[in-house]
Amino acid sequence: MFNKFYDALYSQLCTALSLILSGHSDPVKRLSAAMAEIGKILSLLREKVLSIPFPSNEIEILFFKTIKPKFLAQKIFHFELYGLDMNSPVGTKDMLLAYYNIELAYIERFFSLHAAIYHYYRTRGREMDSMYFVRGVEIPLVLIPEMPEIDPLYSTSMDHLFAKFMAYELLQKEILKRIGLLDGSLVAVPALADLPDFGIKWTGKIVNLGELIYGLYYTGQFNNGNAQLAEIVTLFEQMFQVKIKDVHHTFGEIRERKVSSPTKFIDSMAASIRQRVDEDLKYKPVKSGF
Repeated sequence: MFNKFYDALYSQLCTALSLILSGHSDPVKRLSAAMAEIGKILSLLREKVLSIPFPSNEIEILFFKTIKPKFLAQKIFHFELYGLDMNSPVGTKDMLLAYYNIELAYIERFFSLHAAIYHYYRTRGREMDSMYFVRGVEIPLVLIPEMPEIDPLYSTSMDHLFAKFMAYELLQKEILKRIGLLDGSLVAVPALADLPDFGIKWTGKIVNLGELIYGLYYTGQFNNGNAQLAEIVTLFEQMFQVKIKDVHHTFGEIRERKVSSPTKFIDSMAASIRQRVDEDLKYKPVKSGF
């Protein structure tokens, strides 16, 4: 229940930000729209945390280690993306490539500066969680090379730094994508809106499509497991001309089928494929005498 609320909220935010990125080419307008969306969500998060105490230290650690940072990371990422675009040189491909490589070097330097804590973040360490992600716990400043002004009621010693790690990884991925498009190692994929309409629509039950989406999401089939659920939902909505109003509600329907099978649709697909394979294996054409 605790994660469900925040997962739905983050999915909502990512969907809104994806639309902003695709709908605004001007960096100023894009940043303004993104900050408005992110600001609303961050305010909601803070109000919820301050009004409802965490039931345990474990839940508090979960919030400040994984939940708050991923929301805050979006704010940092969009500011950095704005800076990346505004400072981008107008010139040749080689000039742009040089600029992007300098930005990548800056990100790597940031990770190196915080090497010990970045390693803890990357390896999902747990032994220091009660010191890093519980409010009111003081740790030596030497362990925190970068310490912003914090709200003691809504911050811990490391949640902001974890958010920066997440944001810089997003920025790193964006820069590498741009480099790939420039040097030809990555082929640009046309927007779905620009693709021809093949007349293929999803006519099955929405809950079945939701089951398929969750199966692909939880098994990490897109972007090496880094694609957000909201991004996959948007992809399927555009491809199959269907509206999935609330994918989290759809998951609730899937969960309620536990008596029969929560993977009822995928089970039926597997059975149909097995049946066809069995039929093909049974078929043995009569050999010609010639």
